[in-house]
Amino acid sequence: MIFKTNYIEARTIEDAWRDAIWCCVRNGYDYKVGIGSYAGQIRRQLDYVVLRILEPWTRPLAVRMPEGTGFPPPTSEEKIDFYFARYIMGEEKSENEDYTYGQYIAPTIHRVIELLNQSKGNTNQAAINIGGLDSIYLNDPPCLRVITFKVSQKKLQMSLFFRSWDLFAGMPENLGGLQLLKEYVLMHLDFDVQDGPIVAYSDGLHLYEQYFPLVNALNVDKLETSSE
Repeated sequence: MIFKTNYIEARTIEDAWRDAIWCCVRNGYDYKVGIGSYAGQIRRQLDYVVLRILEPWTRPLAVRMPEGTGFPPPTSEEKIDFYFARYIMGEEKSENEDYTYGQYIAPTIHRVIELLNQSKGNTNQAAINIGGLDSIYLNDPPCLRVITFKVSQKKLQMSLFFRSWDLFAGMPENLGGLQLLKEYVLMHLDFDVQDGPIVAYSDGLHLYEQYFPLVNALNVDKLETSSE
């Protein structure tokens, strides 16, 4: 069976997104959300998944829906640019937000760049933690928890861990914005290094019930609402 170990290797973000949907539909399990986003809805979820995207810089970063589906794509190049500026590099949060990733990334990204430059890429310390001791008490704790940067074979690799990850709408925008972050780091490195892969891990990659009709339009196995 393809993806029987929930390992996906793809060339682009769009390829990884489509393969992850395929994998989740076939290998995931259904349950009703008790606490969390969309409580009471059915989620189809993978208990673990590994994505390795070999050329995540490929444009467009935004994924596309096939012609004739009648549904808009979950994001766009403009939305990804805004997401990068506002939520990945921006430290301000609105009144109705508990946090932004930028509150944790923006104050520490300079240290990531410093560590990589000082070591010429020979370090495992270029890592950013998202969230703090109080995060577990938030109504919606951060989904993305760890970002690491490593240089292997003269390529800059970014690795990610998501405790929970909205596959249909969240994943494409998250990966697009985080690829822009990797490119930002790459621009500030003073040694010979090229752009490299993104490796993403999650033990909660899921499809919400509200997206089942859109997933069905992508011509994968049909999803039905079931709480069993």
